Amino acid sequence: MTSPTVRTITDDEFGDFINVVRRAFLEPPASPEDIETRRSVFDLDRCLGAFDAERRLCGVARAFPTELTVPGGAVAAGAVSGVGVLPTHRRQGHLSRMMRTQLGDIAARGEPVAVLVAAEYPIYGRYGYGMAVEACELHVDAAQAQWLDEPTGTVELVDNDAFAKAVVDIYDRARRTVPGHISYDAMRWEVLAGVRPWPDGDDDARRKTHKVVWSDARGEPQAATAYSVDDRWEHNRPAGTLSAGVLVATSGQAEIELVRFLTSVDWVAQVHVGLRPVDNPVPLALVDGRMGALVNRSDHVWVRLLDVPAALTARRYGTTGSLVLEVVDPLGHADGRFALEGGPDGAHCDPTDAEPDLVVPVSALGAAYLGGTGWGRLAAVGWVDERRDGAVARASAMFASTRAPWCVMTF
Repeated sequence: MTSPTVRTITDDEFGDFINVVRRAFLEPPASPEDIETRRSVFDLDRCLGAFDAERRLCGVARAFPTELTVPGGAVAAGAVSGVGVLPTHRRQGHLSRMMRTQLGDIAARGEPVAVLVAAEYPIYGRYGYGMAVEACELHVDAAQAQWLDEPTGTVELVDNDAFAKAVVDIYDRARRTVPGHISYDAMRWEVLAGVRPWPDGDDDARRKTHKVVWSDARGEPQAATAYSVDDRWEHNRPAGTLSAGVLVATSGQAEIELVRFLTSVDWVAQVHVGLRPVDNPVPLALVDGRMGALVNRSDHVWVRLLDVPAALTARRYGTTGSLVLEVVDPLGHADGRFALEGGPDGAHCDPTDAEPDLVVPVSALGAAYLGGTGWGRLAAVGWVDERRDGAVARASAMFASTRAPWCVMTF
């Protein structure tokens, strides 16, 4: 018998690694093909395993490098994914040991922040993550929707290969304009387009979706999505629902035009678009905004700051100002006092001994980092200790983002 441990897995443990997370997510064991496909794209050096006292693998977590868009810029980040503990080993400290080890590894790699999408809300605040990005879904009554303006640009149905090429370029431009997005390699988009196999059983469905690209008046592609329609009729009248999973657009206008097209598809009564920003502009483009409902609003991306000076220097601020923040981090990565000077043209942040304007837990700073959670809201629930009058209002003005942060996909 030994003490429970956490370490990077070895190559011959990779199959068990995949099956632990699948069991934790209530999925059947992976096929040999699935295991080998994932082995080819996962970085084993960032795959952690939790082992119990009998040296059995009972928990897993992995991360991959990415670039997180922040207001006015970007920052290197460790994206956390595939975290799970076997149901037989819950409440034994395995997750906590993995999270502490993983955060230390991300910090050691020089990534100032960690990001993740939480399976359950209460889990990751314990490790310093703050809920930074919300998302919703868009439902449009296609049968009743009327638009305020006439359509612009052009729409083209494309094949899978053309879609794969177009969406990579569109997303690379789109992700740089709204905080909360992360970078993905081309493989992710090739799988979505149905041109690269992925052993999850959905290849056929992805290949058969309709692919569409909207281009502006100059002929430049600005929005793309893949959709399917259920062929449903009621009383001998069409009543189909068009479902679009990932919709990528470089601007609000591009999204409006693409959704307008989706509502015009024959035999479609309802349009459902998954994972949209909470400030989605589509309802405002309708004569009756109630025909476009933003529903199922919930938390999406959580952010954990590890290097406060680097993270706060990476972004730009809504107004010029200064703040002294005292960050409380029980794990030590972000603990300390920091003087921030920032504005629309740049920022710098350094450790300081000055008296703080605000005292915050690291999770609250993560929630505010991208501009999605206001400092006033954090203060209202007691997560911010205002030591200098007006500091909450100053922080609110500085950290505000023009657009609500969001991320186009889960990861």
